[in-house]
Amino acid sequence: MTTTDRAPRADLLLTKRASRIADELDRSAADGWLIYDFRGSNPAFSRLLGNPGELKSTRRAFLYLPRQGEPRLLIHHVDAGNLSRVGLEVRPYGGREELVQSLTTLVGGARRVLMEYSPGNAIPYVSRVDGGTLDLVRSLGIEVLSSADALASVVAAWDSADIASHQRAAQALDRCKDGLFSAIRSRLGMNIDWTELEAQQHLVRLMQEQGLEFDHPPIVAVGRHAGDPHYAPAPEVALPIKAGDLVLTDLWAREAERADGGVGAYADITWMGTAALDPIPGDHLRIWETVRLARDAAVALIEERVADGEPVQGGEVDRAARAVIEKAGYGKAFTHRTGHSIGWLAAHGDGVNIDDFETHDTRLLRPGAAFSIEPGIYLSNFGVRSEINVVITPGNQVKVTTPPQTDLVRLA
Repeated sequence: MTTTDRAPRADLLLTKRASRIADELDRSAADGWLIYDFRGSNPAFSRLLGNPGELKSTRRAFLYLPRQGEPRLLIHHVDAGNLSRVGLEVRPYGGREELVQSLTTLVGGARRVLMEYSPGNAIPYVSRVDGGTLDLVRSLGIEVLSSADALASVVAAWDSADIASHQRAAQALDRCKDGLFSAIRSRLGMNIDWTELEAQQHLVRLMQEQGLEFDHPPIVAVGRHAGDPHYAPAPEVALPIKAGDLVLTDLWAREAERADGGVGAYADITWMGTAALDPIPGDHLRIWETVRLARDAAVALIEERVADGEPVQGGEVDRAARAVIEKAGYGKAFTHRTGHSIGWLAAHGDGVNIDDFETHDTRLLRPGAAFSIEPGIYLSNFGVRSEINVVITPGNQVKVTTPPQTDLVRLA
């Protein structure tokens, strides 16, 4: 039984990006896109129907976007009232047997559908559908294809307002970074002991004063802790910041209140400072310059390909950065991908990752893509990372949205 039968609302992402959805279905020769959600397990569900994270099912739910016809929802009676408000046709179900019967009707005639599934879990950000649900859909005689490209092109893509929100967050982060380095410089100059944890807490206050919010506190790391890519300061392990140290700070956040009422888009940066007096230790400078060159090589490849109208995959960009570090002899010390998609709910989004190391990301960087470029070299006694953010604008222009660091920031 259908409880709601209306024209799709014009403000829904699935309506605004209907042409992109059609392109992805044509490209993959799929009959439809079946988006499954269970209690917020699939961010694509809420993104297509509203703001990221806004809508969650309390029971199993399916949003079906057929190649021909209007989008429709299959949801439990318990959720039917709330989810009918989005303006789509709603088909409620009760027990598990009715669910299977209704799902069969929902996708009737389909032989191939896209789902949030990645063969071999090659791209974990895509793999949102559990094995049992895949079994259920396949038992209906349907071939399941990966929605990886559709997610990147439709769900994870930013529009101009998202980019503007991201840029405001990036500018605020830049001010916070400068405030942190100024505070470190002042304390070193007055011989005041200050630990990584105290510096981190100071940075948190600066970020809050700038109207930013974040899913995890920022990183401030010195010495061997900077050689740990995701070190998090804690009272029992925090090191003092001393003369001669390299200081790594990694900070990410979004606007707590976006002017247009939407969800803020994250920005994510990493900068390096040195508390060394002249001359800067040669190994510090050599590692820094290698990382900077790797970062810039990645951006250069993207700019060249886009300018020439040629496709570029996330994995290709990773290889461009990694080649610079490997040539310098530090390949084994570059222990993570070159960059990640940037999102709304967290700094890491569900779009294209700059990765041919942890995964083999063959997705294309297309208009709306937002991602970090952050190569790093991590040794036993120190580490260096440089992180910038890049977007491909709706007009297919490459835009570096955060200032690229050119030299180590002097703290002494």
